[in-house]
Amino acid sequence: MTSIAKDAQTLGLGFIPEASMQRYAGGFKRRRAQHKATPEDFIVEEKQPGYQCTVSTHSDFANPDALECDGRYIAFTLVTYRMTTSAGCKAVARMLNVDPSLITVAGNKDRTARTAQAAVVEISDLDLVRRNSFPDEEVLKREGFFIKDVRRCNSSLGKGRLEGNRFQIKLISPGLNKEALSDYMKPRIEHILAVHGDGKRPFIPNFYWRQRLGRRQNLLGVGVNLVTEGLESGIRRFMCEVVEQNDHPLATKLRRQIAPLWENATAKAESVGGSVAEQHCDFIDMVKLMEQQTHYNRKASYQPANMFIEHTLAYELAKCRDFEELIRRNRAVRDDVSLWVGAYQGYWFNQVLGRVLDGDIPTSALEPGDKEGEFNIPLYFPGDESSVAFYKRVCPEAIPDHLDPVVRRLFLLNPKGRRGPRRPAFITVNDLEYTVHDEMISFKFLLRSGAYATNFLSLLFDLDSDSLGGA
Repeated sequence: MTSIAKDAQTLGLGFIPEASMQRYAGGFKRRRAQHKATPEDFIVEEKQPGYQCTVSTHSDFANPDALECDGRYIAFTLVTYRMTTSAGCKAVARMLNVDPSLITVAGNKDRTARTAQAAVVEISDLDLVRRNSFPDEEVLKREGFFIKDVRRCNSSLGKGRLEGNRFQIKLISPGLNKEALSDYMKPRIEHILAVHGDGKRPFIPNFYWRQRLGRRQNLLGVGVNLVTEGLESGIRRFMCEVVEQNDHPLATKLRRQIAPLWENATAKAESVGGSVAEQHCDFIDMVKLMEQQTHYNRKASYQPANMFIEHTLAYELAKCRDFEELIRRNRAVRDDVSLWVGAYQGYWFNQVLGRVLDGDIPTSALEPGDKEGEFNIPLYFPGDESSVAFYKRVCPEAIPDHLDPVVRRLFLLNPKGRRGPRRPAFITVNDLEYTVHDEMISFKFLLRSGAYATNFLSLLFDLDSDSLGGA
C-alpha cells in the first residue's frame, strides 16, 4: 500500500480529488458559500418505500390512527436537531430504558442538520414508546430530538434500507444580490445539465464526502490503523488522537487525559503478558473521566464533549475485557467501528473515481451497474476476489502490505462468499429546484441512498469548511 499522507489521515485533506471534481464541473471559479449556518438551513428527510419522513411535528401519514397494529417490533420516525444519528438513538434508548443496540436505522444523517429518518426498536411494548412520543418544537430544541408516528412492524432496519434522502438547503453567499447570484449560477448549472445531464437532471460523480471522516476529520487515519494494525490500535487512535482545530475543547482536554491512561494500560499489559483490554481499572478511569461533572451542566455528563462513542467503548471494554468480544457482543459498537473501515474504503474509492474523471481509468474498466449506462466501483474488500482483482488492476496502492486478520474476519469477509459492497460511480440529482434571493440560494432535491448533498453543491460553490464533520 502506498503511504497515505499524514494530513489526509488526520485532517481529511485529499480525501476528495478536488481538482478532478472541478474539471468535471467545467473549470469555473467557485465562490465561497456558507452552508449549515443553522439546522433550519440544512434539512434532511429520509424517503422510505411507501412514505416520506418529514421534520414536521405533524404525522407523515394521511391517516395516523390507522397505522399498523400488528408486528413484534416498534417503528417510529426519529427527528433530530444538531445531533448525530448515533446520539439520537442512544437518547431514545435512555428514554425507553432499553439497550441502544435494540434500535436500528437505515443510515446516518448529518449531525449539524435538522433530520428525519425511520427507526425501529426491537421491543413489543407499543404503549411504552407511544407514551414517550412528543412531537413538539420546544421538545426538539431542548432535547435535540423527538419521535413520532409510533406503530408496529415485523423487522428491524438494516443499513441502506431506504430509497434516498430529500434535501432542503440554503447557501449563503454574502455580497451578491439576486441578479448577480443568478448570473453566477447560470453558466455553471447549464454546463452540468448540458454536459453531464439530460437538461433537467444533473449527473454527478458519487464521491464519499468528508462527513465520512467524523467531527475531527481523522477517521481515515483511524481506519488505516484499524485495517493494518488491528482493533487495539484503531480504538486507541480513535479515543486518544487530538485534532484540536476540529474538536470540542472539552473533548480535546479529555483525550489528553485518556492517553496516559491508555499508555499505563499498555505498560501493565506488557509487564504481565496480557492484553490492554484486560486492564479493567484503566478503562474504568477513562469512563469516570468522561462522566465527570463539567461547568456546562449541573450533573455529571459527557454530552458536551460529544464523546458518546468513546464512552461506550471504554465502558464496554471495562465489562468484557476483550477487543474482539467487544465487537461481537455489541451491534452499536460494531456499526460505529465499521465506519472506520468505511473511511479507508471510501478514500480509495474516491481516488479511483477521480482517475475516472481525469480519463486515466476508462469507464469500461468499471463494473456495469444495475441499469444500462451505469457503472459501479467495488469497495476494497479482501473477502471478495473480484474486488481484490479490480484494485490490483486499476489501483494496486489501495491493497495494504499487511491486513489485520481479526479485522478482516469481522468486517471484510461476507458469509458464504457473497460479494463485497459496490457503489455507483455517478448518480442523478432528482427533483432539482432552486430559488435565488439576495445573498442566498435555496435548493431542493432528492438523492438516492448513500449520496451526499455536498457532492452536488460543491460543483457550484466552494463550501465553507466549518461544518464538514458529522455522522
